[in-house]
Amino acid sequence: MKEPAVSIVIPVYNVEEYLDRCVQSVLRQTLKDIEIILVDDGSPDRCPQMCDEYASKYSHIKVVHKKNAGLGMACNSGLDVATGKYVAFLDSDDWVDPEMYETMYDTAEKHEAQLVFSGLRRVDESGNIYPMSIIKEIQVYSSPEMIEEFRSGMVASAPSERLERRIPMSAKVVLYDREFIERNGIRFESERHLISEDLIFNLDNLWHTTCVVVLPDMFYNYFTNEKSLTNAVRLDRFDKEIILREELHKRYPKASAEFHTRVDRLFIGYMRSDVCHICQAESLSFKEKRAAVKRVSSFPVWNDICKTYPVKSMPFVHRLFFKGMVSGWFVLLYMLANLKR
Repeated sequence: MKEPAVSIVIPVYNVEEYLDRCVQSVLRQTLKDIEIILVDDGSPDRCPQMCDEYASKYSHIKVVHKKNAGLGMACNSGLDVATGKYVAFLDSDDWVDPEMYETMYDTAEKHEAQLVFSGLRRVDESGNIYPMSIIKEIQVYSSPEMIEEFRSGMVASAPSERLERRIPMSAKVVLYDREFIERNGIRFESERHLISEDLIFNLDNLWHTTCVVVLPDMFYNYFTNEKSLTNAVRLDRFDKEIILREELHKRYPKASAEFHTRVDRLFIGYMRSDVCHICQAESLSFKEKRAAVKRVSSFPVWNDICKTYPVKSMPFVHRLFFKGMVSGWFVLLYMLANLKR
């Protein structure tokens, strides 16, 4: 049987309200030579039955039912059964524009690229749209030096820049050469072990690729549930981010010094974001906020970062935040966090 052009893997968990919007957006693709793989990750709602109903109605839809193990492992289960020349991933509460996969497939074929990135837009519950792509024209990275620059830029921007990142880290806006992935033995890490599993998956691919293309087109609609974002305060994030930093430094020992500087920039940015989230959280008392933020200054990791990180080149507000986190200046951090609201 002829392999499809693209396999689209959709992990499914507790998205009964949004699943049909997602699946219908894939069924409407202008590229018809596709297979759709719905991975039911032990969903507790009607999603397992909905997946089976789609498969009974459409011959190019496969369903994998599995015990719940998280998003990264669900993506791997889809990869294990994918047969397309290329593979893409799509979150089941998001949706894509009709021409997404045809455009990305044609681009990959034209440039013989192992990875093709597109832009995305964020859409909130009220239908407000926030573009998240910042490039204006197609970009092709086809030399080791260019790919190294791209790889570092995906981790984080240079320390002197205000913008955290110019290159998307999401695996959901990428078309991958499936045989390339298999040849290099690449799989997702579990987000229960390592956060930012998409970033690690992309970096693992980028260590082997010879051509990457980035499109300015925003095909991907990233849905944000503002209520869940506002209420979800994870005090264990600090520890997970320390583990992520250690893993990125250890996983890529041959990377450039600039790459490792960007890893520390990523860590600092994550910490700053979490401190802001905690200081702004309505679910925490002032005392709880103070205790959580003061704990940040006790992390030994700051000793290593202060020895090598170019703190003086940071934008002024970022530098204030950094000093506040290292020194445990809660009042300063609290004021800065709430000024950003």
